[in-house]
Amino acid sequence: MKYSRWTDHLPAWLAYGAVATTGIYEPWEVAWMAVPLAAAAGVEIARVDLGRWRRWLQSLLILVLVLEVPILRRQSGGFLAIIVHLLFMLMGLRLALPRELPQRRQLLLMGFLLFLTTAISTADLEFMGWAVAWVAGASIVLLQQAWEPSALLRRGPTPIPPYFRTLRWTLACLLMAGAFFVLLPRITLGLRPLPWSVSAFTGSSAGLSDSVILGRAGRISGNSDIVMRIQPPQGMSATQIPVLAKRLALLRGVGLEKLDGARWDPLQTTPRALWSMVPSGVWPNQEPPLEMTLEPSSTPILALPYSDAPVFQSPRGVQLTTGQGGAIRWAYQPPGRQYLNLFGLDRREENSPGGPATPFRMKEPQPYGPRRSILLYTGTIGAAPRRFADQAVKEPLPPRALADRLTTQLRSFTYTLDNPSGSATDPIADFLEHSKAGHCEYFATSLALMLRSRGVYARVVNGYRLGPWSAEGGYFLVTQNEAHSWVEYYDSEAGFWRVADPTPPAPPNAALTQGFMGAVQRWVDAVRFRWDRHVVRFSGEDQSTGFDWATAKFSALEVTKPWRLGSPNGTGSSWMVSLGVLLLFITIAAILWRTRLFWMARLGLSATAPGVLRPLRPLLRRTRHSLPPERGETLRTWLLRLAKTKPDREPALKILASTAESVAYGGGPAKEQELKNLVKVEVGHWKR
Repeated sequence: MKYSRWTDHLPAWLAYGAVATTGIYEPWEVAWMAVPLAAAAGVEIARVDLGRWRRWLQSLLILVLVLEVPILRRQSGGFLAIIVHLLFMLMGLRLALPRELPQRRQLLLMGFLLFLTTAISTADLEFMGWAVAWVAGASIVLLQQAWEPSALLRRGPTPIPPYFRTLRWTLACLLMAGAFFVLLPRITLGLRPLPWSVSAFTGSSAGLSDSVILGRAGRISGNSDIVMRIQPPQGMSATQIPVLAKRLALLRGVGLEKLDGARWDPLQTTPRALWSMVPSGVWPNQEPPLEMTLEPSSTPILALPYSDAPVFQSPRGVQLTTGQGGAIRWAYQPPGRQYLNLFGLDRREENSPGGPATPFRMKEPQPYGPRRSILLYTGTIGAAPRRFADQAVKEPLPPRALADRLTTQLRSFTYTLDNPSGSATDPIADFLEHSKAGHCEYFATSLALMLRSRGVYARVVNGYRLGPWSAEGGYFLVTQNEAHSWVEYYDSEAGFWRVADPTPPAPPNAALTQGFMGAVQRWVDAVRFRWDRHVVRFSGEDQSTGFDWATAKFSALEVTKPWRLGSPNGTGSSWMVSLGVLLLFITIAAILWRTRLFWMARLGLSATAPGVLRPLRPLLRRTRHSLPPERGETLRTWLLRLAKTKPDREPALKILASTAESVAYGGGPAKEQELKNLVKVEVGHWKR
């Protein structure tokens, strides 16, 4: 019992760990939450009695709360953050002050409330670990609080509580939670968050943007935030993965046609993109789909592969729209990860990017009206690209040949994120004539302006390059580091838009592809993805599919005619399955009820109740009419009540009570056999 007081700190620190890993609080908030808990731990170590300072500490707590509420509302902007801070302050104060059993139960309740805030704000794999830790910690606290009152009444040294029983309780809770998870109906609240706030490229870190702004000084830092995972269609062999990677080399986000100074923006009058949206639950009669798992992002643009006849299945309950630049966008921010199935991916081998100008193409009409002048406009930064194009290609060439030649010239430059031309007055001129090094926005802008100067309609496109293949997870991993810009130009001879990528190949993401830590990160991401797909994503559709499978299996079993329900052709087999499932649940419930004493003893529930111990049952049956146990009565109290009716049996019943308590708290087989012998002797002294 030396460290029994420290068990009261368990709910607080487990709740703190769960809240800290949600990622929804700022680092300073997480550190501030730990201050009251750390202070309470210091008081516990120093064994300081702060009881006489109770009112002063309560007044200080109120003052701190009054001062921090405006700060939390201004910086965190959430009512939940205020509640979480309040609970941590209250727990710290309660732990620092003297406490009895009611106050210790309050600590457990406050820890449970804090744990609930984690449950409603995250569904990641880390939450499963904290959930198991919370159940185990709460079991230890409840065991300690139930053990102490009876243990203190015993003579001699106070025994240690049987903490090992918490393992069985935790396992039982996990089994019940798993059963409820599979069987209970899936409920979706359908809360609609606020609309997206379109945030542009900040210029300091890699990421997708709906605009391009040249002339920004400073290096572009890496950004390993995951954007999406792309799983190959079912049944695709390992030898086909490289071919698929070529077809998915570029993921189109938004087309930027309007040039204003050194800035590219999407055009308001861009025609609707040729994407067919299929409602969730409707599966086209085509080959298996390409599954894309989309992570939450600050940009509402969906980057999708090129395809001649794209058809995709939109996520359930989430609206997708087409907007400027032919982009597919979320109508409003979806909650958590989203899953999108893409059908009709172009399977032609020649559609893979193998040369300077990739053969990807788009079936979009030829520009007409004012768009023609916009798609040929070179602005104030077009002089240097015009000179470069005239020197590199002196003779007139068709659009595709011209694009191939200019792309080859630009790919001889150096790719870098250091942005050496960012501080120049004319960044494109400095890039083409001096530094000859830059990131993808400079390469794409230069090629687009060169093509425009030769009368070819061209635009810059923002999207993603395909990320590395994760063999551990079985998918392509795309992060913000793969954000990329390239060019689409109109091939007047072929009658459609083609794709050209003048940027030299970027080095692979070393953090995910190289070394031991790269392998560890891939494994961790694969485990998280499987957790999200098979646990978090588990829905009513998955339940229906599972029940349909079970029904089909039961229906396939041969049933004799006297037991068949419904028509002779077997249409009533579903009734048979329903009746069988109902009878099965009734049977299981009856068995559990009849054997409740047995499994309660095995789980360690109410270990001191007389009816829990199997060796005591003969004595219980013998005295059930004259002296049955009362509600809430422990076995020692009951046996001592028997001794009052027969004083000559008092010494034997006291020995029997001590032996029974020893067996109840893990005395071992020898003690259990001793208890059986004592009960057998005692039964003979009591009449029915």
